[in-house]
Amino acid sequence: MNKKNTILIVDDTPENIDIMDGLLRSDYKIKVATNGKMAVKIVETTEPPDLILLDIMMPEMDGYEACQQIKMNSKSKDVPIIFITARTSIDDVVKGFELGAIDYVTKPFNPPELLARVKTHISLKESYRIISQKNQEQKELLHVMCHDLANPISFIKGIIDLAKNDPAIYQRMENHMITAMKNGSEVINMVRQMRAIEENKYKLHIIDLSFSLLLNESLQIISHKINKKNIKIIECIEEEIYIYVERTSFINSVMNNLLTNAIKFSEPDSEIHIHANKIQNQIQITVQDFGIGMSQKLIDDVFDLNKPTSRKGTAGETGTGFGMPLVKKFVNLYGGEICISSTEKQDGITNHGTKINLILKSGDSNK
Repeated sequence: MNKKNTILIVDDTPENIDIMDGLLRSDYKIKVATNGKMAVKIVETTEPPDLILLDIMMPEMDGYEACQQIKMNSKSKDVPIIFITARTSIDDVVKGFELGAIDYVTKPFNPPELLARVKTHISLKESYRIISQKNQEQKELLHVMCHDLANPISFIKGIIDLAKNDPAIYQRMENHMITAMKNGSEVINMVRQMRAIEENKYKLHIIDLSFSLLLNESLQIISHKINKKNIKIIECIEEEIYIYVERTSFINSVMNNLLTNAIKFSEPDSEIHIHANKIQNQIQITVQDFGIGMSQKLIDDVFDLNKPTSRKGTAGETGTGFGMPLVKKFVNLYGGEICISSTEKQDGITNHGTKINLILKSGDSNK
């Protein structure tokens, strides 16, 4: 059964509220406010409605001011507002649009007209939501193609550069190059699968795999980044740690993103610690750096594609800001969890850095 859209009716006249409620209640979930202040409070403290029907002439706070405050709130700025008003002068109408209203209905309103306008703007909002979701999916796919393909390509390029002075490197690194090319090919296939997943035509092939083997492959792919900053990787992994994940996405989109970020925000000649241990039927994996850390605001926003979280690294490295939302998406698809704790680098603080914790389902270690 489809969830009903929510409409907030804001009017100081009980008769108007009763009429609108009677017209809309069968198709929509109704909330009511009898003045502007109450409307602003409802929007701030509860899940924003899908549409607001807002009277202009009200005591304490009129509809104009209420509209302005609602539009200033990042949580509710995209909620469509229809003014219900007896003020029909051009100046009044223009003022409403300038403050962010999307339409207006004149009093006394015609019920079929009100119903039609409500239905239209609810449909438009749903269309906008679908377009925004598709846009986010395309951003994620673009990040996979640009970021996750860049790692194996950069690794192979690094070997080619080294081989200019020592051709024997090709032979020594042949298997590593084959692995890198295989990962690049699998990333392309994964992008195709992700599109199918979004359309509910495909599910990730989640199986139990050795964490040590997955980690080693990830470290190999990004070894050029580790070497460039002379980062020391400290591993503390219990024996026979198996996790339920999808191989390509875990190596290229989860571990590579986590490790790349840890390297990016670490100083040269520092350490990154990787721990993995079993707790009952779960595996806890920790990636910890001792770099510049993050503020609480950044931690709160880091999984949101719509929030600007990209920062330059300690050596000027740049990024897209799409990595961590993608990490969380895959971890959730595995049935796992991810959390972050961090302390910013400041004068007098020595325990700065960031710790990422993954909680994943334990696989079968008896292989």
